Amino acid sequence: MKRLRYFVAVAEEQHFSRAAERLGISQPPLSEHVHALERELGVSLFNRTTRSVSLTEDGLNFLPHARRILSDIDQCGEVIRDARRRNMHTLRIGILHAHAYTFLPRLLAEWSDTHKDVRLTLVEHATQDQTAVVSAGTVDLAFVREPVHDADLTVTRVFSEPYYIALPQRWPTNAPDKVSIAELQDRAMIGFPSHHASSSTRALFRDMLIKHKVKTSDFLQVRTMHAALALVAAGQGFSPVPQSQSRLALYGVKYLPMAETPPQLSVGIARSHNSKKPLVRSFVDFCVAYFERGGW
Repeated sequence: MKRLRYFVAVAEEQHFSRAAERLGISQPPLSEHVHALERELGVSLFNRTTRSVSLTEDGLNFLPHARRILSDIDQCGEVIRDARRRNMHTLRIGILHAHAYTFLPRLLAEWSDTHKDVRLTLVEHATQDQTAVVSAGTVDLAFVREPVHDADLTVTRVFSEPYYIALPQRWPTNAPDKVSIAELQDRAMIGFPSHHASSSTRALFRDMLIKHKVKTSDFLQVRTMHAALALVAAGQGFSPVPQSQSRLALYGVKYLPMAETPPQLSVGIARSHNSKKPLVRSFVDFCVAYFERGGW
């Protein structure tokens, strides 16, 4: 099979050096394999000069057969892989975009280490759609922001985390490792919606701002946390973000914990009340134990 692939590469590139580069090998072994194939077939497949390579009549006749053989071999491999996939258990998980670069990679790596026969499928959803993907059966379960008010879903809380403040890197603060809410006086706040009005950043921080008698100069509403952070980098204001978000290093943005007790964000796993898939219960139990031991 290797010799056939080498032959087809040279035939298509009409150049041994380009074919070798395409195959990721050096030219001498490529030439050696092609010569070996010609000896095996008892024909010359190429006309060779110091400047060019072209197929002989035998080479032209052999090329479509070589391609067909390679195609059949590739198809056999795909049939085997499909059969393996059918024999695997599949778990479809809904995630928010931020989860992909915070806690999710390590969690899924640990899960997969002990569940080699489980194929994972990730479906990204917006916060506003987090319950809809579960209710519609698009996923088996989904990581969601709480609270969730849906009588058809069961939600298991897996962790809570405090909000940090994302600030422009060039903004000075009284302390290098924290920011007081008083320092946000007359600054613009940049927020983003959630699945429920009471869970939006504006709603979560309204009471805290009132309590500490802090007034912001403006409030800018964008659709996503990432858009908010882009505006923070541009010096347009500050944005409250979950603590786990601070792991994402972005140009022009710094993340600081609050000197005062901040609001908390709770994350849970939602699944249908009617779910009877043992794998779903197993995954939820794994996640609860994972976060209890501080795995993230």
